[in-house]
Amino acid sequence: MNELECIRAFVKVVEVGSFAEAARQTGAVKSVISKRVNQLEDHLELQLIQRSTRRLTITDGGADFYERSVHLLAGLEEAKEAVSSVEWGLTGNFRVSCISSFTAAYLSNDLCEFQQEHPDLKVELQQHDRFCDPVQEGFDVCLQTSGREGGTLENMDILPLRRLIVATPEYIKNNGAPQRPEDLTAHRFAHNGHIAPDCLIRFHQGNRIVAIPIEPDVLTNTIWMIRAAVMRGQHMAMMPAFFIEKELLSGNLVPVLPNYRIQGAQLSAYYRRSSFVPMKVRIFINFLRQKYGDFPLWEQRILEKLPELSPTLGSTNNN
Repeated sequence: MNELECIRAFVKVVEVGSFAEAARQTGAVKSVISKRVNQLEDHLELQLIQRSTRRLTITDGGADFYERSVHLLAGLEEAKEAVSSVEWGLTGNFRVSCISSFTAAYLSNDLCEFQQEHPDLKVELQQHDRFCDPVQEGFDVCLQTSGREGGTLENMDILPLRRLIVATPEYIKNNGAPQRPEDLTAHRFAHNGHIAPDCLIRFHQGNRIVAIPIEPDVLTNTIWMIRAAVMRGQHMAMMPAFFIEKELLSGNLVPVLPNYRIQGAQLSAYYRRSSFVPMKVRIFINFLRQKYGDFPLWEQRILEKLPELSPTLGSTNNN
């Protein structure tokens, strides 16, 4: 019996909720994972998991052993990384998930640069326009704008994502420009239902937040369809500044209500909660935070040409 491998198998089963998924994420077969957990229970003379045809339930003793095992494995990884990183740099597999818009605009190149700095690291990137749980889905870190805090997850803010409402010059010519947030209710919208499922656009007005309802006739969870709908000149939409920088600078899109600041968001890194955060996760997060800061380059470039957007964009604004 390889006690360490049995403990790893047990921890993975608890985190993902099934033997089959634990096998898939670890590259083993289900029977091997099941055998390892059975061997661990026999060795401990303790039932850790109650099995049924429909679900798995961790026992009280299993829950206690799981917590201790997580700390044990984290300490082991810390010791391994402390030695290998000094001598060789980052090694092993590094799985990252990110929202598709930031993946296309920046993260694909960022991750290639990061891997070039750490050539012994094997990187994998997947994009998701939904909440992605790094523990349940086997990622080292997930970059996203919203998620669940607590439990098995920790999160750290990476960079601000300030948003603008935009439309084409053609749309403004045909429909007029709103003069105040309340005027938005009379306009056609394409909207991201994942970012704001209540279909409200929230503005800072003094020390309070004012929520303006919209009734979108294009509703989706992908920003690519939103941009397509807006660029056809039939809708306006709220989108992050980084995603529409080129269109703003070229004049193909114009800002709507530039003097009103929309409640912002953060691109955050979600990873497993632990007393020890793996070195590759810590170094990658620091790499991104140092690269972008609180006043990202795309906002600086936009403000150089469109200084009238200073009430909406810039490092002096709170999210």
